[in-house]
Amino acid sequence: METIRKILPGEISVGEPLPWPVYDVEKALLLQEGTVVRSEKQMNIIMEKGVYRGMTKDEVVEEKQKEQAKLEDRCKRKPENPFEMKRSCAKNLQTLIQNLIEGNKVDAYSLAMDIAKTIKQSCEYNANATLAAIHLSDEFSYGILHPLHAATLSELLMRRLNFTDAQEQTVMASALLMNVGMFELQDQLFSQTEALTEQQRIDIHAHPQKSVNILQAAGVEDEHLLKIILQHHERIDGGGYPKSLTGDIIHQGAKVVSLADMYAAMITPRAYREPIMAHDALKKIFVDRGKSVDDHLTQLLIREVGIYPPGSFVKLVNGDTAIVIKRAIVKKGSSASAPIVSCLISPRGGLYGNPLMWDANMDMYKITGMAQPEFDEPINFANFWGFK
Repeated sequence: METIRKILPGEISVGEPLPWPVYDVEKALLLQEGTVVRSEKQMNIIMEKGVYRGMTKDEVVEEKQKEQAKLEDRCKRKPENPFEMKRSCAKNLQTLIQNLIEGNKVDAYSLAMDIAKTIKQSCEYNANATLAAIHLSDEFSYGILHPLHAATLSELLMRRLNFTDAQEQTVMASALLMNVGMFELQDQLFSQTEALTEQQRIDIHAHPQKSVNILQAAGVEDEHLLKIILQHHERIDGGGYPKSLTGDIIHQGAKVVSLADMYAAMITPRAYREPIMAHDALKKIFVDRGKSVDDHLTQLLIREVGIYPPGSFVKLVNGDTAIVIKRAIVKKGSSASAPIVSCLISPRGGLYGNPLMWDANMDMYKITGMAQPEFDEPINFANFWGFK
């Protein structure tokens, strides 16, 4: 297939032949070069479903130069330990949200975009360790870790959609700030064992708009960021809030954040329940695809994160308990590779002194299910990904 890029608003005009072929989100040919766009309706359909186009020779050269510049920049900078990155981002996000809640003067937009950029760079260097760092953390409150997790998942999901760097950072910043309107209530609900009160239900449904109000008061003007936050609890079947929007009316970025938000919440333990195992959470979301969540995005999330995400604990055929080090990436049209795991606990319950990594595709190390081990002493999980 020829080199392709995302179609931008204004590149298609009614009554004009297409100067390049148009492809759908799966990179399949949708319209041939020279096809005339007959109506506004057809143009809107193309923008919704045919989101990629062929590139001119000059654009191909320009794209290659940008990629080379990115590669050179990455080589110059030393990768940061994702576990340290998580701590730094968590502290910065905590300070930012506290300032917003207290009404202090703060450049919320720039600070959120900086955190988003840091997470994005960490995902580019080592997505597996970045996912694990947030998944395994218990150093910060749920109200801080949850948006970091959602932002990370959003970034990985957007890679499958070929968002631009600027679009990715906007969506990630939205995930980081989506719950500022219920920050204190969120941590209260996390440890609450009783049923929601009527006032809590009202506050939950009001928090998207409240978050937007707080951000606007702080000077945030980015219309996409504000719309994503306002719509991140909308569902494509109309069952969401605050406006019961449906289908394509919902911002694409909001659909990404919504799915990441839902999955991250499921796999986190609460006072009233154990965490839903990643395998089961993905299964539940997959069943809901096309109903409350976007079908295409759901499939992309499963392909990107894998059934057993990094940082998950699993049981193996040989009786060992292991930790997933590397995802089993699923590519369209091919079977998934198995995850890479590191054995932690022997069948008799003893910790291995020097855990080794194994391919879970091997008969002896096949995964039989998820596990929830308890450790008597703290473990430096960063070591499993080569960081100290």
